[in-house]
Amino acid sequence: MDRTRLPIEVELVYEVMPCNALRTVQEPGLTPHPCTYFRRWGSYHSYDYTIEGAPPEPNISQPIRYVGRATALPEILTGCRKAPILALGINPNLPGWWAGRRRWLNPVFDDYRQFAHYFRYRASVKLEITAKEFHDFGGEASEDPFDKRELTVPPDAHGDRLIESRRQPQAMYLAYQSLLDGLAQEMKWGGSHLAVGEDLAYANMVACPSARWTTAADPADPQLPPMTTVERDGIVTECFHKRRYFLRQLFQSLPPIIVIFSQATANVFNAELAARFVEGKPALGEGLATLGSRAVRLSYGNLSDGTELDARVIYAPHATGNPESFAAARDHVVAQLVEEAKAGNIRLNPATKRLRRGRGACVFCPMLEIGICDYEAELEPVSQLTALTADSPAIDLRRERTTLESLMAKVEIPPTVPEAWGRSDEPYDQGIDG
Repeated sequence: MDRTRLPIEVELVYEVMPCNALRTVQEPGLTPHPCTYFRRWGSYHSYDYTIEGAPPEPNISQPIRYVGRATALPEILTGCRKAPILALGINPNLPGWWAGRRRWLNPVFDDYRQFAHYFRYRASVKLEITAKEFHDFGGEASEDPFDKRELTVPPDAHGDRLIESRRQPQAMYLAYQSLLDGLAQEMKWGGSHLAVGEDLAYANMVACPSARWTTAADPADPQLPPMTTVERDGIVTECFHKRRYFLRQLFQSLPPIIVIFSQATANVFNAELAARFVEGKPALGEGLATLGSRAVRLSYGNLSDGTELDARVIYAPHATGNPESFAAARDHVVAQLVEEAKAGNIRLNPATKRLRRGRGACVFCPMLEIGICDYEAELEPVSQLTALTADSPAIDLRRERTTLESLMAKVEIPPTVPEAWGRSDEPYDQGIDG
């Protein structure tokens, strides 16, 4: 298949979903592929949907079947691809790593539509098996990701091991929601329905999950596997530099606001995109406090009609790894969101009660058959077409893609992996929510 025929947001689903398996299991070589590192985080109780295809509604709480233990899938952006606010971290979290969260369920789909649906509609929750079934089927609080035992779920008449799940709100995503709530309150947008997944999407600069991005052992958690610097550099080269999963999504989404969470993420983002800053350019290794003291703006580039596309970059402490610092900084982060709203860079749509989408088309939901696009009437292609939908001619879809690629081609990537991708001392969310 000619890859340029697919819109970027759709192509990423087909590339990212099987990526870790292809690289670490099927790709030959005398030495293990660096991405094999992520398999050192163990395996987790996993599930699949009982239906074929994507669920018919935007809800990840569906009838599910237990499929045993598996490593976690790589992740794509969670939420609407055209959400005006993007929250960013280094790589996805593994809540099941931490003691007390062993009931967390890992999705393992063999259907691209289910994969796409899950990350479009996951919003602020993940799933876990109910406490009763976990106990009834032999689960133990003392088990860990290296325990090989599976739950003894009995099969039904069709051979499916059906289990019940519950929605488990995630503290990090609830922190995202608090920023939206603060924005709506300060702007006096009464009756608005700003929500994680719709108005704020979240993504990572590396697709595969771990409980911590680190190159150093943790004496308090001896099972935690640090990366070697060779593994780290190989992962960054493969995922960020070569395959450009994050950059391709960033330039398709073109969010007017990017919120960077944690000093570690700030170091990486500022180093990799140093050439694109056009206001308040960060210094290498600059701290969050000084970064938050001025307006920082990043340019996506100029369109043929002269329009300059850019983003306000806002910096915040990690909401769950460093909760006290985040609580102290929250109002300042909200104030910066309000500045952008008052400047007209993000706007409320009174008809939808949500933020208006920014520039650029998107055919993710209809083309992957996971739902209608709730924002189709708002989308304005960057390719100067009057409109673009999943039913548009292939030549128009390619024209939009070519325009986005021309913007991204101007991103200067450092020739070597910067030391900015070093260890993070900030742990991810270890708490129990809900």
